Amino acid sequence: MLIYDPLAQYDQFPDECRYIPKSDGLPEFDAVCRRLRAQGNITFIVEECERYIGQGKQLGENAFDLINRGRNWGVGIVAVTRRIQRLSKDFFDLCQHLFLFRTGLKSREYIADMIGWVDTKRVIQLPLYHFLHYNVETEESSVYVLKLKANRAMLQTGGEGDNEKTSQKSFKRLDSAKQLG
Repeated sequence: MLIYDPLAQYDQFPDECRYIPKSDGLPEFDAVCRRLRAQGNITFIVEECERYIGQGKQLGENAFDLINRGRNWGVGIVAVTRRIQRLSKDFFDLCQHLFLFRTGLKSREYIADMIGWVDTKRVIQLPLYHFLHYNVETEESSVYVLKLKANRAMLQTGGEGDNEKTSQKSFKRLDSAKQLG
């Protein structure tokens, strides 16, 4: 895993798992993408991703290749943003999963264009620490809750048949929107 960490927020992770850019420039982002493309078999988490994979941003050759063909090198990309409407729609065409927390007004129409108004309304109604997982391929969605414990994100699952190991996971599925209530 490599976290592109422009705000240096991930200090609890080992230095070899994060990269703090020296600038907000796209050439530095492209250089990191070149390295990951050559390395392969990695998950690339891009914080504040609208700065690098944003609407109208001219991607460098390596960033373009990594986003469009990274699956061929075993590179998965996780794009993290609070400004989803600024993220490139081209990027979304390649996504398999969306994890959406409650959004602001400007994001709603943008999200509805991708997942429809039914699920967008579910996102709008989400309580604090809840998120909607949307599977782009199957067009199915589920709501989960993130449990926080001792200043650290801890996820818990519920449900029949969960064994002790499974109950250590990081989220709990809520089976219907009416549970949000």
